[in-house]
Amino acid sequence: MSGISGGGEPVGSAVPEPVAPKRRGKSKGKNWRRPVDVGVSVIRLELDVSDPQARARVEKQWQAVYELRRALQRDARDRVDAYHAAYRERRGAGPKKVRERLGLSRKGIEAAASRHVDDSRWMRAHITKAVALHVADEVWNTIDRHLFPDTSGKRHGRPRVGGWWDFTRIPGRARSHTKTTKTWESWRLVGTLQGHFDAYGVDPGLTVAEAVLAPAGESLLAQPKQVPTPVAPIKNGRADWWGYDGPLTVVFTGLPGGDLVLPVRLPQGAGAFPRVAHYLADPSAWHKIDLVRVEDRRAPDRWRYYAHLMVLTPGYTADSTLARRAAAPVGRVGGVDGNVSNLAAVSMPSSPTEGPRDGLRADYVTVTDEQRRAAERAAKKARDRQRALDRSRRSANADQYHPSARQQARADRRAAAGLAPRTVDIPTGPRLSNAAGVPSRAYRKDTLTVAYRRTRADHAADARSAAQAKRARAAQAAANIVAAHGPVIVTEHVDVRAWARSWGRSIRVFSPGMLLAALRMECEKTGGALLRAATGPTALSQHCVCGRRERKPLTQRVHRCPGCGLVADRDLLAAALAACVTLTDPDDPTTARIDPELLAALARRAAAQQEALHRSTAPAPGPSTPGGRDGSHHPVAPAGDHVEGTGPHPGTAPGPTQGHGRRRRTRPRTTNRPDLRVNS
Repeated sequence: MSGISGGGEPVGSAVPEPVAPKRRGKSKGKNWRRPVDVGVSVIRLELDVSDPQARARVEKQWQAVYELRRALQRDARDRVDAYHAAYRERRGAGPKKVRERLGLSRKGIEAAASRHVDDSRWMRAHITKAVALHVADEVWNTIDRHLFPDTSGKRHGRPRVGGWWDFTRIPGRARSHTKTTKTWESWRLVGTLQGHFDAYGVDPGLTVAEAVLAPAGESLLAQPKQVPTPVAPIKNGRADWWGYDGPLTVVFTGLPGGDLVLPVRLPQGAGAFPRVAHYLADPSAWHKIDLVRVEDRRAPDRWRYYAHLMVLTPGYTADSTLARRAAAPVGRVGGVDGNVSNLAAVSMPSSPTEGPRDGLRADYVTVTDEQRRAAERAAKKARDRQRALDRSRRSANADQYHPSARQQARADRRAAAGLAPRTVDIPTGPRLSNAAGVPSRAYRKDTLTVAYRRTRADHAADARSAAQAKRARAAQAAANIVAAHGPVIVTEHVDVRAWARSWGRSIRVFSPGMLLAALRMECEKTGGALLRAATGPTALSQHCVCGRRERKPLTQRVHRCPGCGLVADRDLLAAALAACVTLTDPDDPTTARIDPELLAALARRAAAQQEALHRSTAPAPGPSTPGGRDGSHHPVAPAGDHVEGTGPHPGTAPGPTQGHGRRRRTRPRTTNRPDLRVNS
């Protein structure tokens, strides 16, 4: 007779084998791929996490993902180091066998992520396996870029372990386009735009279609300071988010503690609703959500959270922008000459048979003195913050810095005089390091004060704001140029990085690379292209309209031709010659040549409109302003920090007031001549 144990199992019976977890296996259906004609765009949705309970859950989720990400990054670093150390095994068995043994594959990293989640136990309360696998995929991408070269033959460096302050994005899972059943992703946007409008609209009876047609100066939404957390309808004893049609909300399901619900706060400024409706009116186009955070000391707990919604639709373009691009002049060819301090644009009709007085236009992009002063004030503010950050770090970690030479000399004098040593609150010497210059303690392990973190957050916020404003001004300047000169523009094929190496941080004042990138994008969206011509076969700044070539130094800013007698601004003439360039292959800058017929037409027009190639000093309407005259210089609306000052051109050699080695005179220089003496 068999007895029964206390656990309920028959005595002497065989122990059942553990059941292997069920795996879904390889997909048998064809994977979904986005059609070529379907565009992709992203809209940023602000999340209201003012509820303390919801915010605590969000922060715990970020902490869990961060710990998992660091663990996978450490695994990736160790496995890569082991792979490089096994060079004999790679020579014998082959690199593929070594990678399989070490788990250096996408599946190997995903398996490591799954093990970390299972072993930690607490981590499963805040994230799902889907999020863990997506984090593993991002870590694998760093390994992939390190082990295998790209198309240019370059590889990235060894995988690194990131820090907490650099961790600003949790990847989401894309919506399935092949399954007929409704399946949840990691983060999902629920609700409808009409439901959001009904709950927080100024006029609840207004539909979305009517709101899109509302005047641009009318505000349509009035959301409260703290958006209430919506509640899903109950179906079969569970929350039915599939049947929810209320205000827009981001939901994360699958957690043991229940669904994480974060209400969305839409932009409610005047004229913002058409853009919102373009992205959110059709829920079937919603594809994926990535959770993003931005450091903001004014927000609760110093972080502001956003949902980056990827939508399977092209980006939003305002009706006024479409009308401007449709009205762009056709049948014209333009040229652009850019340098470190300005940008000149000249265009003319593409047909060389038109009359010499037909439409030679010239514009000059600069920055006003007021904007230059604003840029200097911003730079000074940034320098002051950097100094404050350095003082704060040195004060809180005084044991990691040497005293300066002056501080050490004072300590030696006090020691020689028999005085007690004086405590140095802020050592201003170099960091403690070894012979190779590596700090004895990593910077990430330093003690940082609350004031340090607050100043750093303000500095990052101002940098983001300035960069966004600069991009917007560059886009506006590019739109003005295309509206005046057409969408087909030729410029020299130059490397802006070489300018940065030559001129350093001073190139940031004008940002020519950003302006040229905005011009290329605007040309393509208008139906044209920004073509690049090699400088070797064209040498635009060295030629004249008569065909004569002569080398000119950078200090010579005015072109004077002894052959034809043409006197013109150097930059405007180079831009005019760029308009005469044709390319056999538009994608190959080396096939650029100056068209003789266009050059002859330019010579006739330059003789008839000599004022077009001279830089105007009188105010004139910009290219997009009604009333602009052909054949005259039209100063384009200032393109952000794009300035040319009244001093020497950046191409001139450093003089007594230029360069980093200049000496600033702190006292006025006196002279024996009474008429030249400077009064203090």
